[in-house]
Amino acid sequence: MDRFSQLRKEIREILPKSPIESDLKHSELTHKWLLKLKPDADEAMQIAAITHDIDRAITRITEKDCKDFSKMGEFKKEHGIRSAKFISEIMKKQGYDKKMIDNVRHLVESHESGGDDEQDMIMSADSLAFFEYNLPTYLKHYSRKDAIKKIGFMYKRLPEKARKLVREMKFKDEVIRRLVREGIDGV
Repeated sequence: MDRFSQLRKEIREILPKSPIESDLKHSELTHKWLLKLKPDADEAMQIAAITHDIDRAITRITEKDCKDFSKMGEFKKEHGIRSAKFISEIMKKQGYDKKMIDNVRHLVESHESGGDDEQDMIMSADSLAFFEYNLPTYLKHYSRKDAIKKIGFMYKRLPEKARKLVREMKFKDEVIRRLVREGIDGV
């Protein structure tokens, strides 16, 4: 088994420990969207895609722990830093070199805010995976009002090409379809 496959196997064992039951599937879908947006994504980008939320499985800290929505930006930044720290430790244990670890750390730390082209790509793949899969789970744990804010947040950070992909998504559930429309119309 190559090193990336070995790392991915370890991540698949860690992510189900997250208090968010959809994190493993979200990780896989983020990877899928990354490859759809950038078929030639390098190994660092692929590792970042599958591990960007790993801190939740280790610390069990989620958005619910952020009581003040106005501080969500700070919370998200800390989430990225924690995830980057954990994946760096795992990669070091797996024998990855410092340059690769630093590259993945750079991508994961800013997966919520973007920055350069690669960081923006991870952020877009993360948002697209949220729209494709995570909304029903989000609605189980948060209010309608919070869901609309989250939809707006995830949509607003997307470039136009990715926004178009969201607008083209076929949501089977009518409630989700209406929430998405309401959330993105405000952006």
